[in-house]
Amino acid sequence: MHRKLSVAFAVLCFCVSLGSSAAAITYQGTLTPGVAVTGSVSGTGWDIESAADVDFWRFSALAGDLATIRGTRLNVNLDPAFSLYSGTTTADESLFRNVASFGGLTFIDFADDEVEVPGPFGDPLLANFRLPSTGSYTIAIGGSFSAGAGPFGYSLLLTAQAVPEPTPMALLGVALVAVMVRKRGRH
Repeated sequence: MHRKLSVAFAVLCFCVSLGSSAAAITYQGTLTPGVAVTGSVSGTGWDIESAADVDFWRFSALAGDLATIRGTRLNVNLDPAFSLYSGTTTADESLFRNVASFGGLTFIDFADDEVEVPGPFGDPLLANFRLPSTGSYTIAIGGSFSAGAGPFGYSLLLTAQAVPEPTPMALLGVALVAVMVRKRGRH
């Protein structure tokens, strides 16, 4: 009888430990440049680093692309903010950090209050940001110092443009000008 009780207690402890672990971060979806997405978040999830109250979005880009990311409140009481990371993750929600690297994500930058709008503070905008590497990126968007608990709606828009590489003729032209300037300096 003592053995059955010990086994039952061990199984119960195992089941409780499974239920008490935090959930893995999940993504709302993949951003397509030029296509706005919507969602809803709590009023303070981003600020207090509560991943369960923040939405995560991913996108892919090439090194050197110029990205503009704009978060827009759909409810005047929301004060949205977002973080930009390199990589994607399925890390435990408890690891979320709004302005630091975590769970295999490398923190790049954040945006909060760049665009003046009615309501608490402003909307986030990261404009013409040169992406450092080719690969996947993550945006974590949520409420900061909102007027209320929410949930509040937002929209998120990514625009990206490739920075054209110089053509061979342009490079040749620069080289020729440099040679002429150098020769002129010798005379």
